Order: sequence, then structure tokens, then C-alpha cells
Amino acid sequence: MCGIAGSYGGDPLSDIKLNKCRTLLKRRGPDGFGYFDSKDGCQLLHSRLAIIDIDDRSKQPFFYHNLVIVFNGEIYNYLELRAELQKEGVSFHTDSDTEVLAACWKKWGSGALNKFDGMWSLAVYDSDTKNLIVATDPFGEKPLFYTRYGQGVSFASRFDVLALVGNFSLKPDLVQLSNYLSNGYKSLFKSDRTFVDGVKRLPQGHLMEVSARGVQISKYWQPNVNVEKYSDQQEAIQHVRKGLIDSVRLRLRSDVPLAFCLSGGIDSSALIGAAVKELGVDATGFTIANSDGRYDEAEQVKITQKFLGINSIIVRPSEKNFITSLADMVEDRTAPVATISYYTQNLLYEEMAKHGFKVGMSGTGADELFTGYYDHHLLYLAENFDTSDEKAKAIANWQKHINPIIRNPLLKQSNRYLTDPSFREHVYYRSDFYASFLNDDLHEAFCEQKYSDSLLRSRMMNELFHEAVPVILNEDDSNAMYHSIENRSPYLSRPLLDIALRLPENKLIQNGLGKYYLRKAAEGFVHPDILWNRKKIGFNSSLFEFFNPGDKDTREFILDDSAVFDVVDRTKIEQYVGSDLSLNSDSKFLFNFINAKLFMEMFT
Repeated sequence: MCGIAGSYGGDPLSDIKLNKCRTLLKRRGPDGFGYFDSKDGCQLLHSRLAIIDIDDRSKQPFFYHNLVIVFNGEIYNYLELRAELQKEGVSFHTDSDTEVLAACWKKWGSGALNKFDGMWSLAVYDSDTKNLIVATDPFGEKPLFYTRYGQGVSFASRFDVLALVGNFSLKPDLVQLSNYLSNGYKSLFKSDRTFVDGVKRLPQGHLMEVSARGVQISKYWQPNVNVEKYSDQQEAIQHVRKGLIDSVRLRLRSDVPLAFCLSGGIDSSALIGAAVKELGVDATGFTIANSDGRYDEAEQVKITQKFLGINSIIVRPSEKNFITSLADMVEDRTAPVATISYYTQNLLYEEMAKHGFKVGMSGTGADELFTGYYDHHLLYLAENFDTSDEKAKAIANWQKHINPIIRNPLLKQSNRYLTDPSFREHVYYRSDFYASFLNDDLHEAFCEQKYSDSLLRSRMMNELFHEAVPVILNEDDSNAMYHSIENRSPYLSRPLLDIALRLPENKLIQNGLGKYYLRKAAEGFVHPDILWNRKKIGFNSSLFEFFNPGDKDTREFILDDSAVFDVVDRTKIEQYVGSDLSLNSDSKFLFNFINAKLFMEMFT
């Protein structure tokens, strides 16, 4: 896990700019800094967070024959790939996954990307061909931002470093800011647009080849959704179980201390349970305590702690210095924070770092692989069931178990998708109302990609690649890296995704239970009270734990003169702050406005 940057076709960096880059990248990589200048137009920068083979011999840029590599991330199956190459006579001089990456690239070129189980943003310069290839991992776990100029390109893990390498000034992208304010966080990764004007994000599973001929961007991987489904349920459960344990096993590989982000739900409990019960790990879990009863999971975490015999550390957020701390986060990432939950997550990683951990494991992706949201139940009811009796039973289970705990009025009709398969109003909930606060109607309408004839599967894939998971990964990376911690997500594994895609859609939810296959697969290493709990709490927090809009000083902060009022109508905000904000979406909009205000003030 590190920070990278580079350019092709631009001027070499001055010593002053190079030192500024080093400073800005230090949180992402406090354990070393390196710079390569090809003298023919290619520059590569790397700041190192040493996780695997922490010796200086594995520092980057890494030189391997004619290749020069900078790499942010981990290749978890590097030991298996190393053994495969050694059988063919390849020798190694380090114990790092970076050298394995280099040897794989030397043998298979960019085809090596399809052999890796890991996360990465990387750049490989070939000194023979003078070509540069930049690539992202299949799920987009590691960020890479870029800007083009003429025949060249600059790229970096951070916007401020990119501005230095690319020699341009940072300016806000008002369309993206409008999307954030009106549509919410699920709109932010619908395209390659970012919060910085003129800067794009290299999407997951893509590579960019740069040479004297110009820049070409292509997709090297996409999921195969239309695969043959498992016909035997027990076989399917065993495949999920093995796939999950294997993914955790690979992601436990580390030469530095590792901890788990632990909530009260099935996702994180299954990860730490597999590590402890199946792989013999002495684990530590970190949990955010919530004073808002809707989101408090302390009792569930205690159950897991006792069941597994693990060390559990509870992090209790303070309301002190909320605006100052949030402003620091916005400035560090040159972007608003997606939701209040990631403000509190930042406090969790801070505590993890204080306890000496350099790697954290989280449950991102389980909802999208195995059905974790309440609207999934409605989409499931629109699937083609084997018999009418099975469909009637599914509807009855929904009425009994799910409908009573759903708060969103848009999701209270069991036939919602049978009568209107195109219904998506809950995704950008009340977006027209929040768009009415904008001075200019810049926000973009809802769109999605079709992955499958199954409404449920297609929605899950949109959430996985365009709506929910990309935002979570971006926040995971920003928060973890702010405290020089590497975040790992075992559910985001190509082998595990391949298994999940073979699960029949009309069996994903059973007896009114979402994540049925994951629950069955985790039997034995998750406590039954967690395993069979139907209520979804999720990783959430309340803005009002930290922020009181009725407070005089708070109100003054919100309404102070600011560049944000070039985007948002001040009079409407003043009226809004004085209204009832108990609706969850209203408090989310207020949080987004505060972030937008702090963000816009960065440029004045």
C-alpha cells in the first residue's frame, strides 16, 4: 500500500515540486520515497507503506530487467505465482509481491493482470519500447486519477500531487458537486468524472497505454454474469464457504500487525470468524460506538467477542472539533466526504493506528455479492420462481419478516418491481427536492447499466461497480491512508465474485433472509444470533451526534459568506436549517451541504 504518481510527455519535476510531492504522499507511504526519470519523457514517483518484505531491497520504483514499476496495493496470491514461476526457472532476490508482479509482467505482459488476486493501481514503464502502462484492479480498490495534455498524461493517487506533476491548478467540478448535493453519494461513480475540474478517474479493471503514438484506454476485465448456475444448493454453499475462507487466508498475509473493522452484522463477523475459527488467527476487532440507538451494535459485537474470544476495542466518537476535523478530511482528499459514516470511520482508523496496526480488514462488498439491502427483497420477488407455491411463500416471508422493519415508504409494496420494473426513485431519494436548492440545474439524471436479464442481479452489479462499493472503497482508502493504514476487502475477490455469480437469483433470499448463502457458509464461525438476524443496521452514524443545527454558532457557520453560495441558494438553506430535519435524507443533505461549503472554500 503506497502512493504513486507519474507523467509521460511532460517536463521533469523540479526539486521544489519533487519535495512537495514527497510531503503530500507521506501519509500514504511514510516508509520511503523514490523517483525515476527516464530522461526521455517518463517520470515515476513512489511513497512506500511497507507491508510485505519491509526491507529496502523491495523499495520502489522497482527495477526488473527493462521494466520500471511503481505499485500501490497488494498481490495477495504472490506466493502461488512465485512458486509457478520458480518451476520455470525464474529466480527471486526479494520476498516481496512487487518482484512477483514484475516477473509476471515480464512473462505475460499486461495479461498478468488477469492472474492477480489483489488490489492495485500501478504503472509499468518499458525502457526498451518506451511505453508506459497504467492499470487499476478489477474492483477499483486503489484510486488513480489522471489528466491528459496533447500526447501525454499525468497520473497520481492524490489530486494535489497530480496538480504538481501535471502542472495545473486545482478547480472544482461544479457538475460533480451538484450531483453530490442533489443525487447523493450513489451518483459519484456513474462516470469517470471527479470533484476536480479536468481530472478523470481511471475506472476499475482498466488499463491506459501511453507511448509516442498517444494515449489508449481499454478495459482488460469485466465480470461474466451469464454463467451456468449451481444446481445443487449444498454444493453452492460449500463453494461460498471455501471461497470466503481462501480469500481471508490470502488477505491475512502481512509482515506487519493486522486488525479487523468489526460491526454487529454478518459481513465483518464472517471475516473475523473465518480468521479465528478456520485459520487460527489471534484477532483484534475495532468497533464504532453509536449513541444513536438506530445504529448502535454494541450488544451484537459483544456476542461475537465472547463467541470468538477476540480482543475488541470500542471507539467512542466525540462531538468536539467536528467542523475542524471534517475540514481537515475535505482538504486532505480535495473532495467532500461521502457520508457522515466515513467521518466516524476516520476515527476508527485513527484508533487502529494508535494501537500499532498497519493493516485493517473490512466487509465491503458482501451486500452486493450476496443481497444485503432491503430493496433486494423486492427485486427478488420479481424473479422467476420454480413454482407458484415458492413465489407465494417468498411474498409471505417478505410480509412477515421484512415489511415491518422497512422505514422507506417507497419500499413497502411487495409487487413494486412486478408492476414497474424501471422503478429507481429510492436510489436518488428526493433528488428533485434537493436539486431545487441549486442556483443552476447541473445535476445529472439517474442512469444504470444492464448486466443481466435478472433485475436483482443487474441492480447488484450496478451497486458493486457504479453506485455503492466504489464510494465505499474511495472512502476506505482515503481514511485508512490518512493514518498510514492499508485497508483490505476480502469479499472483493475475483474468485469469490465468480462463485457468487453462479448462485441462482431465485435462491439468493430464502425464508425472508438476505445473504442466505453467506449465512449458511459461515455456520460454525459466526454466532447464530448474528448469523440469523434479519435486521440490517449497516455502518451508519447520525450527523446530530456531532452537529446541532439549532445552535447559534453552528447556524452562523452554515450561513457565513462562502463560495458555496455561488452554487446553492443561500435563502433556501437558511429556511431549511430552521425546519424539521428528522428525516434521514434531510440530515444527509445537510451533511453534504457542510462538506460542499468546506470544499468550495478550499479554492478561495
